[in-house]
Amino acid sequence: MRFRCFARLSALVLAVLAALLATSCTGRAGGGNTSDTITLGLPVPATTLASVYLADEQNMWAAHGLTVKVVTFKGDAELAKAVLSGDVDVAIGSLAGPLTAEEAGQDAKVFYGGFDMTAFAWYALPSIHNVAEGKGKRWGVTTLGSSTDLLTRYAVARAGLNPDTDIKVVQGGASAARLAAMQAGQLQANIFTQPQTRYAERAGYRKILDLRDLVDSYPMHVAWGKSSFVDANPDRAKRFVDALSAAMTATKQQPDVAAQAMAKAIKISVEDARASMNDWLDQLYPDGRLPSAKAMDAFWEMGLTGKVFKSRIPDSTWLDSRFLPAVS
Repeated sequence: MRFRCFARLSALVLAVLAALLATSCTGRAGGGNTSDTITLGLPVPATTLASVYLADEQNMWAAHGLTVKVVTFKGDAELAKAVLSGDVDVAIGSLAGPLTAEEAGQDAKVFYGGFDMTAFAWYALPSIHNVAEGKGKRWGVTTLGSSTDLLTRYAVARAGLNPDTDIKVVQGGASAARLAAMQAGQLQANIFTQPQTRYAERAGYRKILDLRDLVDSYPMHVAWGKSSFVDANPDRAKRFVDALSAAMTATKQQPDVAAQAMAKAIKISVEDARASMNDWLDQLYPDGRLPSAKAMDAFWEMGLTGKVFKSRIPDSTWLDSRFLPAVS
């Protein structure tokens, strides 16, 4: 049991520490330069990242004097490793990524939010009627240490189960890959976002829990990087968040256009893309705000209860608020 707990807590930590040698050898690690380019990393293809796809499709970065290269990874662990090694300047991924990096002694800073979405839901085989009945089953998450892992462990613990011993957490990548694994009989329960929630219902799987049942706001994605990048390139970072904010505003004002860009980027139908946006469009905030203090308390409770974090990290350690709206 101790070994399993150690292995779970260490999965993303090991990826983070693996970046140390690469950082010291290359000398990159997000340091300053005179370039107007940014390498932007995304954890997986996701409908909730529609604003990024819109910005890329219309090259909204150029209006802010930037050239942005978007790279999609296979989960937050791989993305975190790329940020900390200097291969990626900025990540837009789960809050769990930079926080786990901080726990591993790395200098990761969140500097923008705005994706405060409760867009997750859990689906299971028809024979499983609730979370508690998922005991002994294989539960799919994106990667260990990700938001899907954090939320799944919390949901299981909330149902009176031990997430270390009563279920098997399986890393399965993005929602589409995990739905395919479920259909192949490799998983019995899964956490999805749209459009896989729609696909799961069509396939006859049962919804056993919705994130909206637990919280009214959640830090689905945040923009983060090494503090050395933001400190050495404050103007470039500011232009990046300005471009991202403009893309968020355009997403809210022209959702059909954003749906087309998203559908093209992640290869789903425009109809499914537009339907997906209905789940979270009112929880997209172009000013980059993070969820309320109450919602962030709930986030930390989830992470601690689910044993993803060892302790709560002070905001001053992981949050760079220079681009965020003032808190009244």
